[in-house]
Amino acid sequence: MSSLIFRSTTKMISPILMLFSVYLLLRGHQLPGGGFIAGLMTSAGLVLIYLAYGCERFDWRHRSRFFYFLFSAGLSISFLTGLAGLFWGGFFLKSGFAHVHMPLINEDWEFASAAIFDFGVYLVVCGVCVSLMTMLGEEK
Repeated sequence: MSSLIFRSTTKMISPILMLFSVYLLLRGHQLPGGGFIAGLMTSAGLVLIYLAYGCERFDWRHRSRFFYFLFSAGLSISFLTGLAGLFWGGFFLKSGFAHVHMPLINEDWEFASAAIFDFGVYLVVCGVCVSLMTMLGEEK
């Protein structure tokens, strides 16, 4: 049903969307961006592939269990990150940070617990959005 131009464009655009979503995820705890918008960008790339090639090629109906697992894992990671702030900082979702020395680049890197929370949100958004698009696109 989709055209050759749409499929060719999808092959070029979807990897760019995936890389941009990783960029948004990694810079999100200090600057605008983060897990939510990165999850939306990844979902947009996956839905674009779904629209271009259809569910027959990828068999998305059976892979939807994987996206349910992503949702569950992301929700667990986010909740456990919040509990860690409660135990160590006294408040739920209190962010903590540590300085980690990176031997290959010989620099100190600040690691924040908000990055783990953002990763959990990223997994939740990816799981929910792609599952919804899969269910909406199914034929009865």
